[in-house]
Amino acid sequence: MAAEGISAIVMGGSGAVGKELLASLIRSPRYKSITSIGRRQIDLDDSSSKVKQVVVDVSKLSEHKDVFNSHDVAFCTFGTTRKDAGSAAAFQRIDRDYVLDFARLAKEAGIKNMHYVSSMGANKNSWFLYPKTKGEIEESLKEMEFDRLIIYRPGFLNRGGAARTVEKIAQFVMPSIPVSVVGAAICHLGQKITIDGTEVITITNEGIQEAAKKETEDKQ
Repeated sequence: MAAEGISAIVMGGSGAVGKELLASLIRSPRYKSITSIGRRQIDLDDSSSKVKQVVVDVSKLSEHKDVFNSHDVAFCTFGTTRKDAGSAAAFQRIDRDYVLDFARLAKEAGIKNMHYVSSMGANKNSWFLYPKTKGEIEESLKEMEFDRLIIYRPGFLNRGGAARTVEKIAQFVMPSIPVSVVGAAICHLGQKITIDGTEVITITNEGIQEAAKKETEDKQ
């Protein structure tokens, strides 16, 4: 059953999925307050009065522990690519270490519900850097034992006109999904904040699309 008056904290709100997630959270009456923590200010529409933006050096998240207090759910859509990071080591530091720092601080603050956007093919035993790193993140999150951990493994992200060249090509041969659908799905699944016991859920394209559809129906 969905809760009301939810307080959420988001890391990665400036990215493609993160922007769509924030937009969905803002539109949803179930979320009373949203904290967006990141490297830069995000342009939001006029209806974003329930959003508090906290600009930080993400390499020093531990200096901002207080920001995590009094939230029901944590959403992490933060990530990069090896090309943007500049090296394999930098990619792992940004994509893995900063994400896990966020999750640990959320856990320490008493947040029981964690949502993380991973990737199709994530596998800690992979020979390839990207899926291996995503798989390592997933395993570390599971070890933190949140009451509820949801891991999203979307296919290639359809960013519309903002799509990278490789993504535009890949969409013709591999499963893809619009970032707006991913954002809506996360918003919908984040509304369940109380459970009996603990659970870890991994959701791929089909489950993401189903959750997004329910979110749309709820708003009609």
